[in-house]
Amino acid sequence: MESLRRRPAEDPRLTPPELPPRAAIALPITDIPAPPTVQVTWGPVIEHMALAGMTVGAARDLLRRPMNIAPAAATLVDGRRVTAEHRLAAGETLEFVRPGGEKGAVT
Repeated sequence: MESLRRRPAEDPRLTPPELPPRAAIALPITDIPAPPTVQVTWGPVIEHMALAGMTVGAARDLLRRPMNIAPAAATLVDGRRVTAEHRLAAGETLEFVRPGGEKGAVT
């Protein structure tokens, strides 16, 4: 009996359109430029952050709490001591270091 029943005709307005394969609409990752980064080092912590164009002082203020940077820590860029006005460039290494021999509270 099933074979004798007519199936209703499909309404083309109710069927969804064919979508292209997912790979055809995805952008390759290489087309998205990576932001210019600066390597930041504080003790054992090494991070690559988009700080290019910022001054060292602004970067220090931004990172003081999240990285728990000591107020007396010296600031080095590519191994050279710099002032707070130094503007960071992409690819540089910003390093915060404690003076040698410092341990515990200052008396």
